[in-house]
Amino acid sequence: MSATVDYRPLPTPPSKALRPRLLAIADELARAGQNGPAQALRSTVEAWWNEESAWLEQLINALRIHHDVNNALVGVRGNTQLLLMAPVAEQPGVKERLEVVLRESSRIKDAAVRIHELKSAIAGDGPAARAA
Repeated sequence: MSATVDYRPLPTPPSKALRPRLLAIADELARAGQNGPAQALRSTVEAWWNEESAWLEQLINALRIHHDVNNALVGVRGNTQLLLMAPVAEQPGVKERLEVVLRESSRIKDAAVRIHELKSAIAGDGPAARAA
């Protein structure tokens, strides 16, 4: 039994929209003459944003694994396809096992695509960012 996977494009992380909203509140406070609370909010938001940005950059770097996975799959799939055309594929059970390798490597490829989409959404270069 396999889990249902949602393959819709990933939106931009909510933190990217939160920063401007919080800074707008700080601006409203400043316009209302509440400079102390406005500056405190602005400082807190910027400190949070710096930490958030650093964390997201580390996550983006970790999610670049999709490239390594795809490169490895090219070799696995290519060699499997070559073996399917070779005389060895005529031996009992070999063809079926090689087809399993191809099928399962397709699942890994799909997972690598999702990792790439996640990286793109977090980095702000995914479909949502291009549409904006």
